[in-house]
Amino acid sequence: MNIKPLLNAEVFAPLLNPARYKGARGGRGSGKSHFFAELLVEEATAGHIRAACLREVQGSIKDSSKQLIEDKIEKLGLSALFRITEREISGPNDSLFIFKGLSTNTAAGIKSLEGFNRCWIDEAQAISRRSLEIATPTFRAAGAEMRFSWNPGKATDPVEVFFRRCEGD
Repeated sequence: MNIKPLLNAEVFAPLLNPARYKGARGGRGSGKSHFFAELLVEEATAGHIRAACLREVQGSIKDSSKQLIEDKIEKLGLSALFRITEREISGPNDSLFIFKGLSTNTAAGIKSLEGFNRCWIDEAQAISRRSLEIATPTFRAAGAEMRFSWNPGKATDPVEVFFRRCEGD
């Protein structure tokens, strides 16, 4: 059985190119969250990243993408390079992963993340227009990327509208 690592899967190849905004839209089990988690881990081993892993609602750290990133670190055999605490993950090259819910943070709390060069919003079909409007200008460091993964919902979902607008630019 020949299993391709997600980073080498052809469907995700366009997401490996530098871009300010990247989106992966697909159904459950399509691999989009796994792809972005693995990409963040690989980027942390290659250079310095500060990644804010966000969701609209995160009642607790258990509701975050933290476990998925931990699983990727282990799968890639990189556990010795990372320090995992209850709330965050630090790694080589002074890299850092934090996990937050957008709806429970104030605008000032999100704006304080402006030094981060990676933002991953998982389950982005649930993101509100307000959260998107606060988060989008926050991640603007040189080379910063905002990544969104979501399941198809309504054409009026803010993430769907946002990416249709981006295509028009």
